[in-house]
Amino acid sequence: MEKVKIVADSTCDLSQELLDRYQIEVIPLPVNLGDKPCLDGVDVHPEDLFAYYKETGKLPTTSAPTPAYYEELYQKWTEEGYSVVHLSISLAFTVTHNIARMASESFPNIHPVDSRNISAGMGILAIQAAKLRDQGLAAAEIAEAVRGMTERVQTSFILDTLQFMYKGGRCTGVAALGANLLNLKPCIEVRDGSMEVGKKYRGKLGTVLEQYTEARLKDKNDIDLEQILIAQCGVDREILDRVVNKIKECQPFKEVLVLDTGCSVSVHCGPNTLGLIYMTAQAGA
Repeated sequence: MEKVKIVADSTCDLSQELLDRYQIEVIPLPVNLGDKPCLDGVDVHPEDLFAYYKETGKLPTTSAPTPAYYEELYQKWTEEGYSVVHLSISLAFTVTHNIARMASESFPNIHPVDSRNISAGMGILAIQAAKLRDQGLAAAEIAEAVRGMTERVQTSFILDTLQFMYKGGRCTGVAALGANLLNLKPCIEVRDGSMEVGKKYRGKLGTVLEQYTEARLKDKNDIDLEQILIAQCGVDREILDRVVNKIKECQPFKEVLVLDTGCSVSVHCGPNTLGLIYMTAQAGA
């Protein structure tokens, strides 16, 4: 039987418990604190980003890996006898997937997959890939199946502030100022591989997150109830508990899992960000 390794870039935001449970390997991506190069989750973590921003007033930056970085890992896993399914962040957000494709050209057993998603939206697809591996599918079959699942992933986030989006050049100063003055908290949704602004909420974070959770989940009959992932950055434990309870009121998920966002999401979204990630049910299931 073909030995298959499921790999995801560190932007997948899966916890170590889930990585161990599903035997998923993570590739740390570059993060820069000014002129200091770091690797996401290895020598820099979200708290370091915010400390750097507070100290310098400058936003840390993310950058794409080089083809050689991927090639070295691909070579290692190939020599160990593995075929690899490698998931990366949506091509609409970064060139990382194209770099993975370039690096894979010398390796016929490497299968890069554009997740068309971010954060745990990519992570939930890696979990699906791991389940298919455990069912005995070959790497090429897994990659093709996962590509077909991307439209079933529902990923959205509530931002407590637009300050970090503004600093990162992803929204205008007028939009950020207006949202802050009106105490607006926008819902960012991933649609067709890109981010769009959905409903704008107003009020205290805890109340907004409960409203958002209910809007996403209540009375929906097309949800795969196996798992829902909560991706969060620095949200207060009491508020997290309120969100978990609201989820359980709305839908009987088998698992409700709270994950910490890594550097790539945190640097753009800022603290007190929370997202819900789940899959719609497969047609005919």
